[in-house]
Amino acid sequence: MKKLTLPLVMIASLATLVSCGEKTAPVTPLAPVTSSAVTGAVVTNETPVVANTGIVVTQTETQSGATATPVMVTRKETVTYQIPPGDEFVEFDVTLTDGVITAVAATSKAPADHAISIKLQEAFAAGIAEKAIGKKAKDLDLDVVGGASLTTAAFEKFVQAI
Repeated sequence: MKKLTLPLVMIASLATLVSCGEKTAPVTPLAPVTSSAVTGAVVTNETPVVANTGIVVTQTETQSGATATPVMVTRKETVTYQIPPGDEFVEFDVTLTDGVITAVAATSKAPADHAISIKLQEAFAAGIAEKAIGKKAKDLDLDVVGGASLTTAAFEKFVQAI
């Protein structure tokens, strides 16, 4: 008799608690979805995430069984690197799609009195897209772009850190 009493007491207690609450509208069950209705469908939820480092990541979630959408990462930052007289600055703007460089730009941030740096950074900016687009970021190993060996090395380091 003890084995039956405990479950009955629990059910009675639960029924009492439920009946004390507010009355709510009945729940209407959803119609079942057949698998053929969602075959090949892609449900995406793109959320840009902006970190303090200037990185923008667009992550795309996909429904199970659907085709995966590429993950894009865009990073724009002014980078400092060493030249013989001291620090030099250049701005890089890179977009990666699934780890592959898909867009790139560089802007000279060298001071006006650093004519040689400006010239080399502008030559780098003019040639970087042709050399870098289509390459994997983590394995990036470029020849000197536009005669700017130090700018090229800074760019490689920047991209590999993304």
